[in-house]
Amino acid sequence: MPQNLSGTLFDDIFTAIKDNKLLLPIQPEVAIEMQQLSEKPDMTVNDLKKVLGKDPALTARIIRLANSPLARGLVPINSLDTAINRLGFRFVNYVALGLAMRQLFVATHKIIEEKMKAVWLHCSEVSAASYVLAAHTKLFPPEEALVAGLLHEIGILPILTFAESYPALRDDALEIECLIQNHSQNLGKVILSAWHFPEQIINVIENMNNVNRIIDKPDLADIVLIAKIHVVQGTNHALAKIDKENIPAYARLGMDRKKDFYAQPHLQVALQSTQQAFA
Repeated sequence: MPQNLSGTLFDDIFTAIKDNKLLLPIQPEVAIEMQQLSEKPDMTVNDLKKVLGKDPALTARIIRLANSPLARGLVPINSLDTAINRLGFRFVNYVALGLAMRQLFVATHKIIEEKMKAVWLHCSEVSAASYVLAAHTKLFPPEEALVAGLLHEIGILPILTFAESYPALRDDALEIECLIQNHSQNLGKVILSAWHFPEQIINVIENMNNVNRIIDKPDLADIVLIAKIHVVQGTNHALAKIDKENIPAYARLGMDRKKDFYAQPHLQVALQSTQQAFA
């Protein structure tokens, strides 16, 4: 394979974007409506039900989540109304937005499909860890942290989709990984900007891997960074090899670097329940 293929493919992708010839991942209709509802100050149960009613599978997942240990309900429920009341408008809104994104992570080629599944699994784990951490620190809305974690690798999608049309590339895992490492961050920002996501979510993609960042106060990128570090522990990921003492985000969030925050039993339950919602 030519050594400059990564650069060539990257140029092709961005040229296609500029010329409107490359289809960015299309945000699912339900996700668009959920995003619009999140900006509606007078959102009601009926508003949520109307949108969720278009997707029975999504409704079933919300009800299942309402019956999980995360919701801490004592009585089983089977109606969407009760699920929304138990979980809360905002939580259901953001979870549904995240769940709707699942349908984007599909492919026809086996190797690319497996990579899509792995990316979604990783993002769901980071999402759950981000939600739990944000809920604990009370510095940011946990629902926003959940969505930020779920979408932090969205820039991988167009790379994998585009790679399917390059037979020499789609079977080359190392070359694909090189493309992802070098270019997914910029693509992610392009996608979330095109989808009109708020700046604090886009900022997560911009800064989530900047472990040495010095800022005056914590932000959502700190939450996702610490969550991601937890998820990749014990792997060959670059973040797993960095000494926590050299990561200012821990201090900004008021966390003890020497303790495993996520090891607490009640947080393990929350982690597992949240992640299962996206399985």
